Amino acid sequence: MTLTRNRLAPEWNGFATSEIPVNLPALQLSRTPRIARRLSRVLFVFFALVPVLLMFVPWTQTVHGTGRAIAFNPVQRPQFVCSPIEGRIKKWYVVEGQRVKAGQRIVEMVDNDPQLELRLLDEERAILDRLRAAEERVRDIEARIRNLENSRNLAIAVQSSYVRQEEARLHAFRQSWLEAKANYDAALPNYERQRDLERRGLASKRDVELAVAAFETSKAKLEQAEAQIKLGEAAVQAARDNLSKIDADTAAMINLERASLRSAEAEVANIRRDKAQIEVRIARQRAQYVDSPVDGTVFRLVAAGEAGGILVRPGERLAILVPDIPNADAKQMLTGEDYPGIVAELQIDGNDLPLVHKGDRVRLQFEGWPAVQFVGWPSVAVGTFGGRVYLVDPTADDKGYFRILVEPDPDDQPWPDERYLRQGVRTQGWVLLNRVSLGWELWRQLNAFPPVREFETPKKDQPLGPVKLKERK
Repeated sequence: MTLTRNRLAPEWNGFATSEIPVNLPALQLSRTPRIARRLSRVLFVFFALVPVLLMFVPWTQTVHGTGRAIAFNPVQRPQFVCSPIEGRIKKWYVVEGQRVKAGQRIVEMVDNDPQLELRLLDEERAILDRLRAAEERVRDIEARIRNLENSRNLAIAVQSSYVRQEEARLHAFRQSWLEAKANYDAALPNYERQRDLERRGLASKRDVELAVAAFETSKAKLEQAEAQIKLGEAAVQAARDNLSKIDADTAAMINLERASLRSAEAEVANIRRDKAQIEVRIARQRAQYVDSPVDGTVFRLVAAGEAGGILVRPGERLAILVPDIPNADAKQMLTGEDYPGIVAELQIDGNDLPLVHKGDRVRLQFEGWPAVQFVGWPSVAVGTFGGRVYLVDPTADDKGYFRILVEPDPDDQPWPDERYLRQGVRTQGWVLLNRVSLGWELWRQLNAFPPVREFETPKKDQPLGPVKLKERK
């Protein structure tokens, strides 16, 4: 080995300086290259500055939720085909996964009691006989009421005529009284004059006797006329009382018959109710074929038995049917307004609920569609779909989560066709809120604060909290 002499230290580890070589080739070869040392310094500075720089990078705050895809119209959600009668399944006309049309036959059933329908028909005939008898009774009572009304009208007319007759007689008696009064008024002065002349000796006895006879006759006729008037007034009052009595008696009889009519009509109503019930039982008994209510796909046959292999009760589930949903551009008409077809049902935490409002934009990731999601930078996400918050439930479920419904965003990429995006597909969603710095978001996450939501118009007396108000300029 060749030793190269160079500047030597005075002493090194107890060796004489004359014995230490100045330069060794192996030591030179084991040293780190200069470019590696520079690169390591650059990387050290870079990794030291990256966290500081990332603190100022824009970040989009989000509210995360998980759920599934469902049909907005409840009629288009999975439906249960139920048994209308108590009996046995005789034959299935469909299999799981088969598409069916509305009205297509699904299953045939038979009743446990083969004689039940005959007994129900006998009961129906008995009810019909009761109904005919009750209706005939109603018609009889109505006829009696009409006869009573006619008799009442006739009796009142006759008695009214008798009252008018008595009133006419009374009028004649009063006229007679006027005539008798006039005669009395004429005879009285003549009588008094003749008596006065007789006392003076100027009238003959014959003239006095004639005056007295005329006076007594007029007085008797006047008293007779007054008696006839009293009798006439009594007869008129009796006729009027008899008219009132006839009116009251006939009205009472008619009211009694009308009460009987109402009782008969109530009986008819009860019998008709029994008739309707027995008709419903017969109709259900005859409904041994169960058809599909809508177009859709048979999801599952719950009662998997045939030829008497399984017994079912009325209302028991036989199969599950998933209705067809129109394309995304076709809206469902429920109450005169347009509603979405498929929506995403997401569950969010109650801590984030005050920040979610109808119309907020949402990014969705459906199960089965490959996607790369950047939560803080939704603009660079790949494979996600846009949506808008359509509905926020007013209350939470039993686990404290709130449900929101997300509809497709018309300004974004359309969702997959309903043939592929089926009901029940698991979904993740991020409700987009404000853009803040990454440092603010990390600080919020460390302190477990909810995301910040800015409002254009602040409200008075609003309590302080994680909601930051933005004053209107």
